[in-house]
Amino acid sequence: MIAAAIGLILLLFFACFGFYWDSREKEWTVSTGTAFVMDTFIDQKLAGPKSQQAVEAVNQQLRAFEKRISAYDLSSEISKINQNAGIAYVQVSEETFSILQLAKEYSALSEGLFDITIGPLVELWNITGENPRVPEQQEIQKALELVDYRDVLLQEENYRVMLRRKGQKLNLGGVAKGMAGALAMESAKALGVHAGYLSVGGNIFTIGKKKDGASYRFGVRDPRGGASDYIGVVELTDTTMATSGDYERYFEKDGVRYHHILHPDTGYPGDSDLISVSVICKDGGLADFLSTALFLAGREKAMSHAKEGGFECILIDRDKNVYLSDGMKDCFTPNGENAGYRFVNLL
Repeated sequence: MIAAAIGLILLLFFACFGFYWDSREKEWTVSTGTAFVMDTFIDQKLAGPKSQQAVEAVNQQLRAFEKRISAYDLSSEISKINQNAGIAYVQVSEETFSILQLAKEYSALSEGLFDITIGPLVELWNITGENPRVPEQQEIQKALELVDYRDVLLQEENYRVMLRRKGQKLNLGGVAKGMAGALAMESAKALGVHAGYLSVGGNIFTIGKKKDGASYRFGVRDPRGGASDYIGVVELTDTTMATSGDYERYFEKDGVRYHHILHPDTGYPGDSDLISVSVICKDGGLADFLSTALFLAGREKAMSHAKEGGFECILIDRDKNVYLSDGMKDCFTPNGENAGYRFVNLL
């Protein structure tokens, strides 16, 4: 009788243990995926009971975002606004309206250093296209006259948008990937993803930690090295890192490098003393915006904003000095094998 009772207890124990172990393994079902969306490569690794479904949802979310806001897709809502510049208001989805509303706020926050009406200049240089060129000064001046985020007219009551003057064009390149990635990761969380990462070009989004409790680790690209060279490793948990630099997309002519981050005041690629800016914070769109704006602002202004708090950053200047904000002390490890970079005093 006693032996039978013990046997029953053991049977129940192993059954419960087996159920617990099976549930735990399902929670840590890991799925990976790669794709080419928003003119960049997407890489993701997600953990959760519906991880494969989440990977597909992320890709779908990114493609839907691109379909709405791409300035290169003539059927997108952004293109329709551009086509009707100075002519008529265009009805857009609530999602697109919210994106434009926030992007305009970012433009105002930067006092126009980041400007979502930079489309005419982007088209003129065509740096990310097949035939980039250095425009004539007269062409640049004409395009500059059309750049002014204050000309984005928003009617919140019915989600209608118009650009004030003909020839003006929206381009959300400085925030699009950050906003899209943030929305995609929310879709993943809704499907039970509790750990993993998503890489969208120069933007990295993380959820939770690895199965062993460690944070996700990523190399910070050497802006003057090859694709696999890095200046150090950063640990990220439940946050986003966006990087902007002069090495990502550029062309060279007569020994001069012309990169894709255009300055809305000069009409030329930004010419500050920084060559790479990485911003770490919870908000993907904000991180993307800040990395672009601080890159254009230059080292001194970037350091000043970093001291105000609210985000962490890694700044690399032309002299290969690396500046780390105070919060990076415990999550950034320099690459000792990468000679030439000097890690100076923390901000």
